[in-house]
Amino acid sequence: MQANSNLLETAARILGVEVWAAGSEIRYSYYRLMSMYHPDKNPGDPEAQRLSALINEARDILLGKETRASLIKDPVLVSQFLNTPVEEGEVLSYNEWLKSRFYDIKGCSIWPG
Repeated sequence: MQANSNLLETAARILGVEVWAAGSEIRYSYYRLMSMYHPDKNPGDPEAQRLSALINEARDILLGKETRASLIKDPVLVSQFLNTPVEEGEVLSYNEWLKSRFYDIKGCSIWPG
């Protein structure tokens, strides 16, 4: 049980969500990260394939899908990913994204006017 707990915690840290996050929040974080790390977005970067595979594993673990979970057990790769700086303005959290898309403060509505 401890090993599964550690995998869940590591997967959550990679995706930047809580372990108990909703599926929609996990998927949003997955797509947000893949838009930055996908090999097609980073041609010529040899690590892009491994990092995108790590993101895939993290998503699968948090969504409860069957996975071999080999890359997420590599402490060097996980540390490299977690220590990669991300520019502040380039990433919205799930809640910020929801607010930007569906909250209209003037009309007090969740739907844009």
